[in-house]
Amino acid sequence: MHRPAHLPPVPLEGLDPLSMRVYEAFMRVLAAHRQLMFRVLAEENAHPGQALCLRMLAERDGASQRELACALHLSAPTVTAMLQRMEKAGTIERRPDATDQRVTRVHLTAVGRARERDLRVILGGTIGRVLDPIPESDRRELERLLGVMADRALGALG
Repeated sequence: MHRPAHLPPVPLEGLDPLSMRVYEAFMRVLAAHRQLMFRVLAEENAHPGQALCLRMLAERDGASQRELACALHLSAPTVTAMLQRMEKAGTIERRPDATDQRVTRVHLTAVGRARERDLRVILGGTIGRVLDPIPESDRRELERLLGVMADRALGALG
């Protein structure tokens, strides 16, 4: 939610000016982080969804396509198309479940493990360049405050 500097903020009803500035700063961080991650991944010829899928499979190899769709917040057809591209690239393989042939399990290949490890190093370095210069005490406070914000948002969802 970045607006040109010459435009004054449009206040939201019932929101005090400080809360409005905090919200705008939070949204700027989200937008900048998203742009940075897209750029870094594009430089590595990677798509964010595929990078997340590789990361998830590194933690839980053999997840079902349905589990991946749920965890990635993507539709089943979107995940199927993504997995087809990843299978063609040699990073994953799909196999039927040993006990339920209706379920397809997704496994990382050696190429997929190497790719996930490379992306993890690259993304870790990128995030580190942004956060590491911030003093540790400030990072701890930021972690606490973002946790409070997340809890409040989740609480509002019910």
